Amino acid sequence: MFLFRKKKRLTQITPERWMNRWRNVVPEEFRNVPITADGKTVEAFICMNHHVVMLQDGLLMEASFFDVCEFFQKAGYHVIWLMRCTQDIADGYLKKAGKVDSLHTRWIWHKPTTNFGRWMSDNSGASIVIQTDIAPGDTLQNCKRRILQRVIWVESDDPTKMIPGRTTFVTASTPATPMQLLAWINGTPLGQLD
Repeated sequence: MFLFRKKKRLTQITPERWMNRWRNVVPEEFRNVPITADGKTVEAFICMNHHVVMLQDGLLMEASFFDVCEFFQKAGYHVIWLMRCTQDIADGYLKKAGKVDSLHTRWIWHKPTTNFGRWMSDNSGASIVIQTDIAPGDTLQNCKRRILQRVIWVESDDPTKMIPGRTTFVTASTPATPMQLLAWINGTPLGQLD
């Protein structure tokens, strides 16, 4: 008799519920903020101080990523893209490839759907933060669980293609918690997050 193990599945939170949980880390006046520049208006999921936080369910990013980054950057904001990657990790598309040191982790993205490296090189004024684990509870304001990683370096096997064959990237451990992310957008420098 053969026993087959079922693949462990994550508790699925809808993209809208996930986005609402992150929007709710800030007071209502900082959520869904319309920003107008050069006669065009784009809504930021979160806008606080000089930060705009955009939310993305997964690593797949539409081509409009570049336009949105450029718009907010020209309007004077630092753009933070927060991407939920828990399902990509559970499905094996995104895997840890080991620690670089105590603060940095190397990742391999198998079968990438976009060129992550181009996002970083073409948008130096944008930060990409990935959510690597499920957040406990319903509120995130006081969450101290280490569920986030900030992308600091990316390499694709072919940087000229929009969809390369493989991508490797390195993340830093700050901000690591929702509380740290909130402190960052409230004005605390990355080097002072605890």
